Amino acid sequence: MKTMLQLAREQRGFTLAELLVVIAILGLMLAGLVSVQMQGQDTYLMGSSRVEAQQNARVALELMVRELRSAQSMTAIPSATNMTFVDGTGATIQYQLSGAVLNRITGGVTTPLIGGVQTFALTYFSAYDGSTNTGTTTGVAGSVTLVRLQLVTGTERSVATYSAANQKATVEMLVRLRNM
Repeated sequence: MKTMLQLAREQRGFTLAELLVVIAILGLMLAGLVSVQMQGQDTYLMGSSRVEAQQNARVALELMVRELRSAQSMTAIPSATNMTFVDGTGATIQYQLSGAVLNRITGGVTTPLIGGVQTFALTYFSAYDGSTNTGTTTGVAGSVTLVRLQLVTGTERSVATYSAANQKATVEMLVRLRNM
């Protein structure tokens, strides 16, 4: 039987070359792990930005379409980024783009509807042929029967243009004013 002292003397350590090989292998494994984690983070950021842009556009468009369909009359000369009309309840409603924020104004109260708006374009028609996608545009409030809403939204936070998080959503809807 060997004593503890004899066992301690027989133990050998690692050589410098063995330690360097182990450190190199662990370094490569760590670099790969960090790379995978960064790709996952970029993908998550891109996906969440896309969802935010689409959700902003959808929420704003649905509210505008619902109110426009019940509009009694257009009350102001139509413009490309500003629309004023009287809804079915007799309330005057205005949608107006101010910077990157789409505002809903009713009863003198301005409520920000969504932020991150890059483009808000309105086209007003007195007649429209859906089969040819052509129509007669008008600038007279009383002759508007259809409105094309085009909305391009992005994220509300500032994102570099080259970033994967710089996502846009474009929605468009042609709304027939039922009560006019």
